[in-house]
Amino acid sequence: MQKSGNFNIRGLLGGLAVIVIITGLLRTFLTGGFSASNKVSITFWNGFTGPDGIVMLDIIKEFNKENPDIDVGMQRIPWATYYNKLTVAGSEGRGPALFISHADAIPRLRRAGFVDYADDVFTGDGAINPKDFDRYVLDRVKFNGRFGGVPLDVHPQGLYCDADMLKKAGIIGPSGEAKVPETKEEFLRAMDAATIERTDKQWGYALTVWGANMRAVMAQFDGKFLDEKGNSVLNCPENVKALEFVAGLTKKGKVPPPSNGLGWFGFRQGKVAMVWEGVYMVGDLTRVNSFHYLGGPIPVIGNHMGTIGNSHVMCIRKNLSPKEHDAVIRFVRYLSTHSLDWAQAGQIPARVSLRSSERFKGMQVQSAFAKQIPYVLFPPKTPVIFEFMLQMDLACEYAVRGQKTAQKALDDAQKETQAIIERDRREHPEDYKS
Repeated sequence: MQKSGNFNIRGLLGGLAVIVIITGLLRTFLTGGFSASNKVSITFWNGFTGPDGIVMLDIIKEFNKENPDIDVGMQRIPWATYYNKLTVAGSEGRGPALFISHADAIPRLRRAGFVDYADDVFTGDGAINPKDFDRYVLDRVKFNGRFGGVPLDVHPQGLYCDADMLKKAGIIGPSGEAKVPETKEEFLRAMDAATIERTDKQWGYALTVWGANMRAVMAQFDGKFLDEKGNSVLNCPENVKALEFVAGLTKKGKVPPPSNGLGWFGFRQGKVAMVWEGVYMVGDLTRVNSFHYLGGPIPVIGNHMGTIGNSHVMCIRKNLSPKEHDAVIRFVRYLSTHSLDWAQAGQIPARVSLRSSERFKGMQVQSAFAKQIPYVLFPPKTPVIFEFMLQMDLACEYAVRGQKTAQKALDDAQKETQAIIERDRREHPEDYKS
């Protein structure tokens, strides 16, 4: 009797085991599921800590759903500390598989030795056509004739207008609705018309990030950062003209005084009718109730349309396994192809074909700012970009505060930036070979 009982128990257990295995296999077959051991996990770092991060997270969720063999995990780090953390992690071989860099920061990151080329994104099955990018934008990520990353977007500075304030001030078009100023004359007239008693009650225009505002005008005067040999030319006449215009607005009392600090916050609060800011600020405005705003190119202050801009670039870490590398390539292509979803967060797709779609044309601010892309001035392509831009921003601050003339401020900045370049050239001659 005992022998028979043992046989029945073993048989029952064996049968249950078979049922569990078959059920599991069937579930995997029907749902397309993969076990954790079969999935390729890739880490994705960026500085999208605002509303744009929520949009990116939604895109990632959709990608993971459509690609059950890959799991993308995103980590958001504030831009203020992002590059330091990224450089340390990457240099120690524990950085993310994929990360976002601003186009101008790539030379600095490449020096740390952990940025791989992204040529595979543009070759083979499912390749992205490099001709679908503006040549100038793509040149920002090219090193030694190869791709150091894949531009996701372009984010220029443009003009934001409070439609209700301009309409009330009489700045209207033929339809009777608010008109976005396009020329220097229209801009100055709108600035004066929308200013009430030049107090904190209401201003027609306010500076936001002084250095960026100056560089937007600098692009219109054909200003430069570096000459053909890579030396600083910050004090060239074109740059001086741009800084004189921006600093002159404060000197003439056309904008709130430097100590006021209204800027972007004043615009959001209905105290400022117009500001120049990046397209990425659209996400911030969507959180303000009953706010009627319009976007447009920076008014032509100089010789032609122009503005400052940059790109978020998808960069790949070196020394990934073949599976990780393939997964990253698939995800990069996915993000690029779906960058219209990303554009809703306040960006302009780097892909030319996507910008011609009806969906993008329906994004008023983004499509208006995109008109400037052929004239966007990117920051200089130099490994000492952070030190360089700091000196330029200091020059702008001195001029706007009236502590130095525009010429003197840029003369001093030119000396400082050239000294920085020469020191870096001595320490890293390999980065300055023609």
